[in-house]
Amino acid sequence: MQNDIHSELLAAFDKGYAAIRAISRLTPAGGPHAKVFPPTYEGGKYAYEERLVNGGIIKTVLLDSVQSQANRMEHALLDLYRSGRIKFPLVKIDFSKSQEIKKLGITEITSLEVPHRIADATILYSMNGDKEFIKSKEGELLESASVSNATPLLQICPTALIFGQWLTHGRRGGLGSKFQRAIASEIVGYNAVEGIGTGGRIDPLPISAKVPVWIKPDGEWTLDENEAEMHNKGKKKDEDKYEKKKASNIGLGNIPPSFIDNETKKKLAGGVTIDYAEQVVVLSLIALRKLRFPVDGKESDEANRAARTLLASLALCAMTAQSEQGFDLRSRCLLIPQGSTTWELVPADGSGSKEFTLNTNDCIKTFERAVEDLKRAGLPWREEPIVLSPSSKLVELIEKSIQIQLGESIEVE
Repeated sequence: MQNDIHSELLAAFDKGYAAIRAISRLTPAGGPHAKVFPPTYEGGKYAYEERLVNGGIIKTVLLDSVQSQANRMEHALLDLYRSGRIKFPLVKIDFSKSQEIKKLGITEITSLEVPHRIADATILYSMNGDKEFIKSKEGELLESASVSNATPLLQICPTALIFGQWLTHGRRGGLGSKFQRAIASEIVGYNAVEGIGTGGRIDPLPISAKVPVWIKPDGEWTLDENEAEMHNKGKKKDEDKYEKKKASNIGLGNIPPSFIDNETKKKLAGGVTIDYAEQVVVLSLIALRKLRFPVDGKESDEANRAARTLLASLALCAMTAQSEQGFDLRSRCLLIPQGSTTWELVPADGSGSKEFTLNTNDCIKTFERAVEDLKRAGLPWREEPIVLSPSSKLVELIEKSIQIQLGESIEVE
């Protein structure tokens, strides 16, 4: 496949292949016995699971979820886009006119960064010219898209056809168009053994925990008990009141080393050791084959093949680019590949898979050829982004939220 990926992709759709699969075996950067830190979920817990491996049941831990992996692949595509190595339809929201939002380092947000792609409320409530996006011409294209007519979404946000989307804030609410995720990836650690976490803080200043400090939820504090009591008089809301606490609550003074959380009284999450980790990425060609791409109301095999091949090549760009960026998942969770990634074409009949090699440069060239085929088939394609501006209501909502988080007083009913 590495010699002519484009032709192989066309053949994969025609010959009934079910999927493209990539498997990477990973190990902690600190070595085989080093701890790695999985993501924590509700209550500070890790996502453990028993799985059947080689006929035996072993304990595994989730190191990166399907949703997180999708975000990483989207960000990898965005990096390719911003570097000029690849161009495809994209929606941007320009926040450069809001000084408060710019202070957060946000000048723009794209459809590859918001949680629900082009169907995200942030995009729907932004302005496309003098209209909210959802009420604009492009918004109408989004509303009209369906599995049997995916052409409108291909025209304005093809990545939503790869990573999945559900339009729940349109005219039809929960009955809005839904596209299944065609690409799924996760990273799992095998034979996981839970570690013990420790916490503590040694302050170079001689600040005693026995000195009471009166603290408000917004971080303001005083040592004057009378000042705190005078302030609290007549205050009905807890967020307006001072409360007696220790200096450690505002980051001052010593915190004795411990493996128990002082507030929850539960054991601190302390990472895990694992035999190895594995990333498995699956691109469903069956999911892409379900999508249909009529041109001017008429469907053709040529247009369907061209569009599906383009989406597959764009997905491969995301898969290879994310892998080539490495696996630094979070603090203290850096994984290193053991050998090269195994790429496979998986037949629909379950017979032996076909192995091949792949890299981002080859995928980009394949994508460019797919774009040419798409245009020859008469399908719409745009390389200039759709640039939106946030509505005044959206900017006001964000700015008020920033002020609340900074501790400024704003009345919210």
